[in-house]
Amino acid sequence: MKKSGFTEVINASKEKIWDVLFNQYGDIHVHNPGMIASNYEGNATKGELNCVRHCQFSEKLSLDEVITEVDENNSFRVVVTNHNLPLIKQMSARYELTSVGNDKTEVKMTTYNSTSPSFMIHLVKGPMAKALRKHLFGLKYYIETGKTVNPENYAVVFKNYK
Repeated sequence: MKKSGFTEVINASKEKIWDVLFNQYGDIHVHNPGMIASNYEGNATKGELNCVRHCQFSEKLSLDEVITEVDENNSFRVVVTNHNLPLIKQMSARYELTSVGNDKTEVKMTTYNSTSPSFMIHLVKGPMAKALRKHLFGLKYYIETGKTVNPENYAVVFKNYK
């Protein structure tokens, strides 16, 4: 599996970020500009161990992922259980939160991906990295401003928000 890591420092407490990232797990689309929709699967209403969410990237592309590990207010792991993304074989990610000052937290996202055929990882790693950076920027923007970022406003928001 190809391992990649991305970080973003957000001007908020670990607890506030945990609330958005973990407790509101099924609503990732409000801060991930690469998604048009997301929702909980089954009877879930908040993030918890074994909770599943469905993420819709476009009318045709989607995935389901489950929380498989939790270290309350510090980290959690998600594993993709079902998807129709081209070339992707397996995907998972770990989110880690580290306080770096008063109301300042580093969010680290480490992803693990494989493709079929395996050499195609070199083709998808660039677009995947770009999408994950957008996700972390969208999280930062949403937490710091309370405003959503989506595919339509991402370019303007990214250009104007520093």
